[in-house]
Amino acid sequence: MFNEKNVDYDIHENIAKNIIFVDGLTRSGKTSLNNILPSLENFEHTRVFTILDLIVPGLSFGSMDEEYAKAYIRISFNEMAYNNLISRNTNFRYDDATGIFNYKEPSVYFKRLGKEEGEIVVEELRNGKHFIPIRTHEQLVNLEYLNKLDIDYKMLAIFRNPIDVSHSWWVRGLGSRYGKDPRAFTITIKYNDEGIPWYCRGVEQEWLHLNSYERCVMIVMNLIKRAVQQYKKTLEKDRIHIFTYEDFVQRTEEELKRICDFIGTGTTVYTPQALLKARCPRALDADDRKRKLAEFEANVKKDLLDKLLTLSESYERHLYGLR
Repeated sequence: MFNEKNVDYDIHENIAKNIIFVDGLTRSGKTSLNNILPSLENFEHTRVFTILDLIVPGLSFGSMDEEYAKAYIRISFNEMAYNNLISRNTNFRYDDATGIFNYKEPSVYFKRLGKEEGEIVVEELRNGKHFIPIRTHEQLVNLEYLNKLDIDYKMLAIFRNPIDVSHSWWVRGLGSRYGKDPRAFTITIKYNDEGIPWYCRGVEQEWLHLNSYERCVMIVMNLIKRAVQQYKKTLEKDRIHIFTYEDFVQRTEEELKRICDFIGTGTTVYTPQALLKARCPRALDADDRKRKLAEFEANVKKDLLDKLLTLSESYERHLYGLR
């Protein structure tokens, strides 16, 4: 039986090029963008890669060996990119946002079912330009650990007003589901025999004593602050394009042009239909946030609510100092 503590892992050749992470806090509005990206030139259909959302928090806690994680992720991304070009493990569900029927040309993936596999696929990955959009969660929050994995990526990082995000978390039950609902595919940590989400590390006791509204407000604020700190200190800002949900859905043409320029792609004849399906551009209800605030005022303790209002003001004024 092997019991060596230190193993040198071989890092495979990278054939998973042009990965586009669509990142942001849960409920930040990534769906609107993910409905549009597959319509762009050289883009594949949107995927979810839960493995990454599970590995990176483990690295941040020191629970995983960095070299093993790097080797594991390299193989996983290579396999995903390879399978994508032969329609293996492709999502054929009609109503899923990540299903191929939300792609500009679903027939592409049907044709790939009969495609010869082997070295010819590897060569296509080496020489081709297939942008693969992947919906991620809270990766900017742990950016320094994500970058240890040596992934060939660019990131579209979306922010949304913290009042809207917090309220949407509460609507989705994210103040009470963790540790109880097996469909909540988020790593949980055990504290006092309860499972709580990994991003509560360090505030476990406070989490347990808050109601579901307050939990959502506290964690959303904590995650936003961590994401902002990580972005400000990274030396690789050129890999990240930051924008807001409000700008994207209201001034879609301008924001989409910036995104295309950042990635190095362009719109296609399929993009107008994708915009229509995503309801972009559209006006936002100015009174909607007032209703959410009234709900928070009745259910969130004053000191926590005051912090949320301060953070919202910073967001509206200069996007937490990122603009």
